[in-house]
Amino acid sequence: MSAKVQFRITEGAARGKVFTFAAHDTFFLGRHPDCHVHLADDTFVSRHHFILEVCPPQVCVRDLGSRNGTYVNGRKIGGRKEGETPEEGARRAYPQVNLKHGDRIQVGDTALEVAVSQPAAAPGQAAAAAPLPAFDELDPKHLADLLFKAAQNKKAPRLQIPGYEIEKELGRGGFGVVFRARRLADQLPVAIKVLLPRVAVLPAEMEKFLREMAVTAQLRHHNIVKLYDQGHSEGIPWFIMEYCEGGSLWDHIMRHGGKLPLEAARPIMLDALEGLTHAHASGIVHRDLKPQNILMDRGVARISDFGLAKNYEQAGFSGLSVTGNYAGTPLFMPREQLINFKHLKPVSDVWSIAATFYFMLTGAFPYPFTKNRDPIDVILNEPIVPISARKCSIPAELARVIDQALALQLSNRFPTAGEMLSAIQKIR
Repeated sequence: MSAKVQFRITEGAARGKVFTFAAHDTFFLGRHPDCHVHLADDTFVSRHHFILEVCPPQVCVRDLGSRNGTYVNGRKIGGRKEGETPEEGARRAYPQVNLKHGDRIQVGDTALEVAVSQPAAAPGQAAAAAPLPAFDELDPKHLADLLFKAAQNKKAPRLQIPGYEIEKELGRGGFGVVFRARRLADQLPVAIKVLLPRVAVLPAEMEKFLREMAVTAQLRHHNIVKLYDQGHSEGIPWFIMEYCEGGSLWDHIMRHGGKLPLEAARPIMLDALEGLTHAHASGIVHRDLKPQNILMDRGVARISDFGLAKNYEQAGFSGLSVTGNYAGTPLFMPREQLINFKHLKPVSDVWSIAATFYFMLTGAFPYPFTKNRDPIDVILNEPIVPISARKCSIPAELARVIDQALALQLSNRFPTAGEMLSAIQKIR
């Protein structure tokens, strides 16, 4: 039995409704029809009043610049100041508030109670391995130094990977740290990704996670990073991957002044779409496409981390990735990933890859993000900026393809990467 989070509506028009979550998900309350609790007739409630993000046993709430605020155990969080318009209030980012079992949320006439349940260890079941300190508690440099020293220290078995010699850190992010290493048997350079579970991991959960990743590892394509091996030490998963000496597409873009000319960008677009087409034809959705997850290797673009985001979250290892502080702004996230978090299809990957191309060509993002506005509010309520408005020199046919791939309405997009690839290949 896994940890669960339950929301029970105890007062208001939706009284009696119960929502139970055993995996990572999001939950909205508001007057807009796409909210999970839709309160069209309560004038106290804003369009998207608040978001609850769940990653059992973690759960937090974030007010989205509502007119009247959200009350947690009688204490007001968020909400616009007196006299502020919705637009003015939304310019401020509101912090999330972590919730616990028994907490009560009140919005207008509606009250919601939080219940968190965690399974007890079965008789004779091995205790979960203790992970490294929580990712949130470490600044990035401390985290990278800790992992690197542990990986190099032969007296630290939790990060020893037999047959490989760690050479240097390549980068770090929301999941953990990547190192360059060398396979001792043949001196092949490889990349080792060491993941940090944000909770203690039971052996059965780890095995399920690695089985899911093994299925994903069967993807074999010139434009997908190869996964050579995988395993775990003391509850910490690691992956041995193909080493791409050019680094990430993000780094490549930054080295070239923050954007690429079309003649340099077009081969990268075709490479990435070729790899994504193969994955979609194999029934696999990436869910986390962005310039950091496209790697460059001797002029060839390869997509990395297929299946990692989904399997990591479903195994219950991850933390809060939408509202959590470490996640950063969801720059390349389609709107439906906020509203319908668990049920993404290839059409959502199409949006994210198109957003990546948009950034590569313009140095800007499809959403009109601003420094002082809550990014979640922008994603929920603002239209996409047409690419030609960012850079008028983009050829009209290519602009039409990218704008179509970024359509907010799913039915207006290319349903798969293959169809988007065909459309770009036809452009001369």
